[in-house]
Amino acid sequence: MATAYAPHHFSRAEYYAIADSLNPNLHYELLNGTIYAVSPANPPHAGVVTFFANRFQDLDLKKTYLIRVQKPLEIEPDSAPEPDVAIVHFRADYYGRSHPTGAEANLVIEVGDTERKPREKMRDYMIDGRIPTGWRIDIPGRCVELWEPADPQEPVALLYGADTFTFAGINFTVDEVFQTVLGR
Repeated sequence: MATAYAPHHFSRAEYYAIADSLNPNLHYELLNGTIYAVSPANPPHAGVVTFFANRFQDLDLKKTYLIRVQKPLEIEPDSAPEPDVAIVHFRADYYGRSHPTGAEANLVIEVGDTERKPREKMRDYMIDGRIPTGWRIDIPGRCVELWEPADPQEPVALLYGADTFTFAGINFTVDEVFQTVLGR
């Protein structure tokens, strides 16, 4: 009789326990119990991430929020995604004792270049993570998708060109993001 193979569903505890045994040359995320190797960021992707991280770090948010770049969030039941940028509640230990949960995140930003960060990932944040705001920066489409838990299946708005989006009093336009990072 043939042996049936089924993928193993990993808990976060199992994922963290085996993390040191995974290939150190690759980057991984745990999404809904499945471990995914994540492709390296290309220059436009890395540029957009750096743009947002620097804009937020330049402001005096230090006692209200922490800016985390490609660090885990713990999303129930079995996910530990590493959003490109997450703005989380300030905590005096800088999350040294535990990763923030989705409920501790105020904003999650994912940068999409081709299918590297598909919409499904943002949908999971909104449904399972109780994150109040998500932005998906769509490089090929040159747009910003705004996500809110009120409608976790689809973005609540698609922004283009001079359209403005805001977090904690910090305003951005779609054109500003793409012209600054891509020069066009």
